[in-house]
Amino acid sequence: MVEAPPPRTSDEWARDKRVMPPASPVPGPFNPDSNPYMKPIAWAFAQPQFRRVTFVMGTQMGKSVTMENVCGHRLDEDPTPVLYVTPTKPLITSTVEPKFMDMFRECADLWRKYDKRRSTQFTKWLGGTKFRFAWAGSPTELAADSAGLILVDEVDRIVNTGEGDTTEIIEARGDAYVDSKVGYTATPLRGRVDKRQHPDTGLWHWQPGKKGAVTSKVWRLWQSGTRHEWAVPCPECLGYFIPHLELLWWPGQGSKNECTPDEAERHARLTCSCCGTPIEDKYRPWMNARGVAVAPGESITPAGREGDQVVAGEVQGTAETEGSSHYSLWVSGLCSFAAKKSYGFLAKKLLEAQRSGDPATLMGVYNTGFGQLYAEVGDVPTWEEIRAMRWAYAAGELVLPDPLRVFCTIDVQKRRLVYTVRAWFAGMGSQLLEHGELWGNTDEDTVWGDLSELIDSEYAGHPINETGIDVGYRDDQVYAFINAHKGRVVALRGREKLDKPFKKELVEVDRKGKVRKRGDSRWAFDSPLAKRWVHSRISRAQSGDADRFPGWWLIPTDVTDDYCKQIVGEEWDEAAGKYNQVGENHYLDCEAMQYVMALRAKLHRRKRGALTLGDLKRLRDGKPEGSEPAEVIEPAAPATEPEPSPPPEPAKKARFKVKRRRR
Repeated sequence: MVEAPPPRTSDEWARDKRVMPPASPVPGPFNPDSNPYMKPIAWAFAQPQFRRVTFVMGTQMGKSVTMENVCGHRLDEDPTPVLYVTPTKPLITSTVEPKFMDMFRECADLWRKYDKRRSTQFTKWLGGTKFRFAWAGSPTELAADSAGLILVDEVDRIVNTGEGDTTEIIEARGDAYVDSKVGYTATPLRGRVDKRQHPDTGLWHWQPGKKGAVTSKVWRLWQSGTRHEWAVPCPECLGYFIPHLELLWWPGQGSKNECTPDEAERHARLTCSCCGTPIEDKYRPWMNARGVAVAPGESITPAGREGDQVVAGEVQGTAETEGSSHYSLWVSGLCSFAAKKSYGFLAKKLLEAQRSGDPATLMGVYNTGFGQLYAEVGDVPTWEEIRAMRWAYAAGELVLPDPLRVFCTIDVQKRRLVYTVRAWFAGMGSQLLEHGELWGNTDEDTVWGDLSELIDSEYAGHPINETGIDVGYRDDQVYAFINAHKGRVVALRGREKLDKPFKKELVEVDRKGKVRKRGDSRWAFDSPLAKRWVHSRISRAQSGDADRFPGWWLIPTDVTDDYCKQIVGEEWDEAAGKYNQVGENHYLDCEAMQYVMALRAKLHRRKRGALTLGDLKRLRDGKPEGSEPAEVIEPAAPATEPEPSPPPEPAKKARFKVKRRRR
């Protein structure tokens, strides 16, 4: 009996037929050995037992080229209608469609089949087979027709259309085909998961996250499949381990003698979890070439020596997920084929993010750098701890003469507008200049006139550069105010979960479903992330990190207790990964919006001349910068005591009386 040859995989097809353009990371004939961890994905797409394939990893790891190969292979050798889904239409037009056209031209067999007369930007015809692009924000696009192969790129950035779960809508497009396949890939976003050492194999695996603890769609998809992970051998002991972020090492890690980010880049190593050997980055290609995909329950024999060569170990045993029709693979960013993404590069990025104390920066490094989930951590401070942070300046005074920006942020309530005014400096240092409440029915003009006067205020000669207002309540009044102050006021909208710290949205329909006459816009922002940043400023001050690194956050001596209490008006639910309101929280909302305004203005990139809190104290005390080591800053003296230095020029106040509610 003659056995049929094994099915040809997409990477084998690409090796024989695809030439990568000069601008690609590895130009020339496609070489599957450049990113060996993608071979299991190509294999899984060729196996009839798998109806769904999910692969999770960071950026610069070959996700897109693998998706292209899968499509090209199918269109060339086993034609079936193909649907390629992205989060947005602009992503198709600017990036995805041009790359596919390059592949069609690079492959002679595909280019011969390409029908120029029938093809459009979003629909391609190859030898009578339809290949279509769709974007997830349009239900009509997703439901247009069926396909035997459906590929979904960056599934974590897909928003719900309001017409049911988007992944279910997508997968329904393949119901007409008995052998249909759906592929998902993305860089993961949020979630809380643990690792467990398997009692039989000794390998450390990701555990499935508890319900509600993982919001990342691609990670939820991954953990519903076979849960394979990419393991590599140690050059010293030849034993296999799965490289998680925690295995990355740099000198003085986590101690007071920790090295600088630049030093971390030069000296970073990956630690073998089997023998503890520090592994240099130069061994990364060697390790990847002998890497294997392993699922919980499976073991790997050590890599073996055959003469002068070291060959990969063998996967043995039975996976706990044996029999699943869904193949899933996670690959650590520490295995990236990209030369730039070295151990040193990742160590530097991670250390810089840790020192910034910025949750958004940390999230970016975790997600894109390591391909791991990010979860906010830490306790909410007490209001007394916030009050103890008062700095020796009065409201309206500037601690440094030339702020980069002054922002005002507004939280809209039924009978008042709650506001904060904050000055921002290099390195994301900031000080609260004023906070208060403008009283009046917010569906009437009077209080909005008071707000117009407020945003015309100056502080030591510095005007308010821009104002952000939270929409979601009194939207008509808010947009009317924004349109009356074009270029000076923007709309903000907090979201529970967002795929990035902030992004622009067009508002075409009002809350009642009516089409807006004007093309209003707003900036959606990740509310939990922004609030976590505010609370992180307090923890940095308490730990002394603010004395050593830029990014201080100051409040004046005459700050109200009400303000301090509202900053802790929400408590963090560790298990659910969200904030729960426990009291009034309007000032917390305002301060979260301040952070978003700073990000929009790209102030996090303005680092020249950045000072630490220790530097500020020495300037306050009349000592030259850098004259002595940074010290832990004591709480400010009560406002009734004399200040250690003369106050700066008083600020110009608003031309009306601010009606504050005192408690």
